[in-house]
Amino acid sequence: MLPGHTASIQPIPSFADADALAGKLLPCLLDMGEAMILAGADVNLVEKLLRRVGHAYGAVKMNVLVITASIIVTMTLPGGREHTQTRRIENAGETDFGKLEKLTNLCIDAYRDPIPIDELKLRFEDIRRVPFPKSALFAGGVAAAASFAVFFGGSLVDGAVAAVFAVVMCLLIVYLKPLTPNTIAFNFMACAITGLMIGAASLVVPGMSVDMVIIGVIMLLIPGVAMTNATRDMISGDTIAGVMRFIESLIWASAIALGFMASLWIMGIQTGEFTSNAGPVVSLVACIPASLAFALFFDVRRSLLAIATVGGVVTWAIYLLYSEYVSADAFTPTFVASCFAAVFSEVLARRFHTPTSTFFITSVIPLVPGRALYFTMKCALMGSWEQCGGFGLLTLQFVLGIALGVSAVWAISRTWSNLRRERAERRAREGAS
Repeated sequence: MLPGHTASIQPIPSFADADALAGKLLPCLLDMGEAMILAGADVNLVEKLLRRVGHAYGAVKMNVLVITASIIVTMTLPGGREHTQTRRIENAGETDFGKLEKLTNLCIDAYRDPIPIDELKLRFEDIRRVPFPKSALFAGGVAAAASFAVFFGGSLVDGAVAAVFAVVMCLLIVYLKPLTPNTIAFNFMACAITGLMIGAASLVVPGMSVDMVIIGVIMLLIPGVAMTNATRDMISGDTIAGVMRFIESLIWASAIALGFMASLWIMGIQTGEFTSNAGPVVSLVACIPASLAFALFFDVRRSLLAIATVGGVVTWAIYLLYSEYVSADAFTPTFVASCFAAVFSEVLARRFHTPTSTFFITSVIPLVPGRALYFTMKCALMGSWEQCGGFGLLTLQFVLGIALGVSAVWAISRTWSNLRRERAERRAREGAS
């Protein structure tokens, strides 16, 4: 079930010209599916919504395959006639939970009470045309970069410098990204440009840590969330989509590291030793603006910003307490904390009628291994393979902990929903007899 909604009990409508309907409906479904993927939806959500909308409009069977690069939909009509259309997804898009929530609700309206296709298209276009708010992008980007520079062990000076260069990165996102051929090229060019500026700033700003400033800034680009979603997709059974997303995330991360390392090499700047994480109190305090900032950066609905921030802070607090008093490794505390984040997200998504990603992604942002991933790529480029392996293992522990945590909660929730539905159907059959 989708959070906060129940399946439609409306009878399947009858349409005079089902073939003509399919010809109009399929392009609309592909448009909505593509828009949801670009806004940050997970594969399972898009497949489920498109199937339900298709059934509501008269399909006896809906086969939907969604991966990060394309969507394939086959609609089987009464009588056995089939219509298939595909859509190539060209760009990675920007995470926009505000738009995703509206698209999800549009799909729910369509399958609960089917509306004319032309009206469905108009409502979709009204949602699609709304641009990502630049104010949220810049405010969230600046606060996120500054907070995470301190969160990962930097000083207040590092946070202030990271905030300045977050503005540069946001400007590049707005004006350079639409001109680049793909995310790989953009990540490399944006990080190379920003890295040259950070390198120049390190020559005049005393006490500045280049590494911490870079880590703060690249949290705006680092594909930790995509990598986590990829692992979750693979564990949940969407193997093709998960493997593709995981490989894509590794290439994006490599482009980020190469861009920064190339700029520092050009500037002739040697970065310092690997710094330790911030202390528990400092990291917990820094986690508050960091979580709020990413809720803004992902365009979470304004009325949900505070509670999304609470999710991130409590998740990190659980991680700190578990790692301090129970287990010192990274995997187990991350798994426990992400289980909380998943339950928190499921409950609130049902309460506020929004996709679970709205709360889950913002809740696990403090667990995303941006620092470990950066140092993994840095060590690989430096040829420090022993340290690269250590940071790589740490990155994997965080990613697996998040993915397994949400997958465990998802599996239990899905099993419970199926059990309840089976009991309801059995009671209905017994009542009819």
